[in-house]
Amino acid sequence: MADIDSTIISNRAASPRVANDPWNDAQIKSTGAGSVEVSTATDIADELRFFRVKSNAVIKQVLLSCDAVAVGGAIDIGVYRTDDDGGAVVDADFFASAQVVTAALVDSNVAHESAVYGIEDKNKPLWEALGLSEDSQVWYDIAGTVTTDMGGAGTLMLEATYVDGGA
Repeated sequence: MADIDSTIISNRAASPRVANDPWNDAQIKSTGAGSVEVSTATDIADELRFFRVKSNAVIKQVLLSCDAVAVGGAIDIGVYRTDDDGGAVVDADFFASAQVVTAALVDSNVAHESAVYGIEDKNKPLWEALGLSEDSQVWYDIAGTVTTDMGGAGTLMLEATYVDGGA
């Protein structure tokens, strides 16, 4: 029988010890959360901005909760620049693509639904997971983009658990 260790365990067992990235070892987690109200007036391409994170945040999970929005409704969940920084989309479906909100959800982890943000990205700062060559040192909005008209009214809440990715 062989032991197969994670990098964190191997680094701790090494002689001399190897330092682990602080955002992957002895984590102090933070949470960002926000909710929006949608209605039949919420149309395709409307942006639903939930909360902000720094570019060096290491996102561990993204949880979607919602009322059953009657007849229709779907959103992409991704990353945008803040309005103060031009508001442009960075990756509209970074976390989820056409996530249906017609049935009630409670804390459904949608972080990897679109497969853009892969399992291998969970230990990377957001800027690196986005494919940037260096930390942009900005705030990003975690937002939804409506992809199917809302067929009714309801509350959508998005919550992310993340750790500070360092300097």
